[in-house]
Amino acid sequence: MTTFDQKFARLLLEICRYTYAASFNSAANAADKHDALNWINQAGEPDAIELLDGDNSSTSVACLVAYPDKNIVSYMGTKTEFNTPNEVIESLHDWAQNAEALLVPFKLTTEQLGIDHPDKNNLGGRVHHGFMEELCAVQPEVVQELMHHGGKSRPVYITGHSQGGAEAALATRALLAGGFPVVATYTFAAPRPGDLAFANSIPATLPIHRIEFGDDIVPHVPPVLLSKNIRAIVEGLLKIPLLPKHVEDLLNFLKNTTEKTSFMSVGRLCYGNHDTKSLRVDMSAEQEAALFNSRLMGVVSNPKNWAEHHHLAGTTAEVRHGIKGNYTALVSEFSMVN
Repeated sequence: MTTFDQKFARLLLEICRYTYAASFNSAANAADKHDALNWINQAGEPDAIELLDGDNSSTSVACLVAYPDKNIVSYMGTKTEFNTPNEVIESLHDWAQNAEALLVPFKLTTEQLGIDHPDKNNLGGRVHHGFMEELCAVQPEVVQELMHHGGKSRPVYITGHSQGGAEAALATRALLAGGFPVVATYTFAAPRPGDLAFANSIPATLPIHRIEFGDDIVPHVPPVLLSKNIRAIVEGLLKIPLLPKHVEDLLNFLKNTTEKTSFMSVGRLCYGNHDTKSLRVDMSAEQEAALFNSRLMGVVSNPKNWAEHHHLAGTTAEVRHGIKGNYTALVSEFSMVN
């Protein structure tokens, strides 16, 4: 299952959904938990479903779904950081002020890797400090449970939404270093996890399917170093009179990125939106670059969508009316285009 599999992607989305619902475990999340669990069980009667909360943090949460022929690990994102444009801008300001400090060498302990790896103090490149801390909190438990369910002989698939998607990218490198047979990674709405050296530390032959939707702002942060042409476009947009403050902040955030503060996405883009009702899978770097301008214009023009398009399984209003959420529709109803 190395090429993009839309049906399998939907299962992974439901495992991400279950991870959220089981972690919060409230009456408000009961329906999500029940529905997601049905999807998980219909896919093949797992031997175990383990919710892992590491150091009992409210955000450092992972879930292992152990099927007889494979293990699936999901990393949970946050429910609060990207719910409104204002919250997004607050995060942008924080990144803008601390961008260089946020990039730190990627290093893990023997316990977090499951092996005394010779390069544990430098697994390749620099990564987002906060994402690494979240991974570190839960990874020893992930390794332990993987060893209890097939160990290093059972294929592993990795997934996550939002911050959990960034953690999934870090976990891909970590589990590979630990000797686990990672087959593929699917991320949903993931922010950029590290720099170019980190992205290059993951073998190019390992499929990482980076799923993004519409005007979701989160995959565009932390910022990437802009090309000369895109920088000129950003500078032109900043000259527009009466530009909304949050849009101006976003554009300045992008414009002021330097090589020292530049992050990179990991994996091949799989993208869709409401206009096309199609999912373009595993795009080349050239195809993604050609799409960047129109995506940037969409984000700038539609700040109301920044958080709305980020929802994994839909807003409360959508679910109430039987409408699938954006990412759910993307991997279940949109036509797939290679």
